Amino acid sequence: MISISEMTQNWAAQREIALRFQADTGSTNDDAKAQASRENEKLVLYASSHQTRGRGRGTNLWLDTGAGESLLSTWSLEAGSAPQAITGPRVGLAVFNAVSSVWPSLPWSLKAPNDLLLDGRKCGGLLVETISHGDKHRLLIGFGFNILNHPRKFTDATHLSSALDQTLTEGDWFQFLDVLRSEFEAAATDCVQAQLSPPACKELAQALNANPNRRFAVQKVSPAGDLIHDNGIISWMEL
Repeated sequence: MISISEMTQNWAAQREIALRFQADTGSTNDDAKAQASRENEKLVLYASSHQTRGRGRGTNLWLDTGAGESLLSTWSLEAGSAPQAITGPRVGLAVFNAVSSVWPSLPWSLKAPNDLLLDGRKCGGLLVETISHGDKHRLLIGFGFNILNHPRKFTDATHLSSALDQTLTEGDWFQFLDVLRSEFEAAATDCVQAQLSPPACKELAQALNANPNRRFAVQKVSPAGDLIHDNGIISWMEL
């Protein structure tokens, strides 16, 4: 089977998207940060087959099998102004919308602040950062997504193909990347706003409540991105 990294390169070439690919790298987010001030394209995709220092939230690491079986990527997007505090939840919703659109029968959910879950187990992770140089702003969306396999040391992890009834094809993968690109571009536009839209608040609450392992039920997500539940309010980034 063709690797995920090879299919991703083929997609970028066919869609004429600026691609910065390295077979092995430390971190695609670090690569994107280092080049952010020099990028002029609205979208630049950084991708790799294997990361040696893939970063998660805080001191967490994102590990892969080293065989091009996952999407290891950072989407560097031009932003019209500095992204605001709602950026994290808005990007999380973008990922959830993309996977739910392409594979609607699968039990997707979100775990704030940065996990994509499949049947209650971690399948993807986000690392969202912003870079500003004067009046130039870029939104960096680091997205790791287990597709054909996942590191077996994590008992609470899974990968997409384990839940599919048939083999993932290049056409399937192209469809997903098309939708993901559209969702990320919409998120980059929305994140410069101070508040989430009412539909985004509603959809985020549904995505969070779909998590079978959640600590509490979310009554609603506020326009600021706070999670409102029976016992109080928690900021998205406090989780």
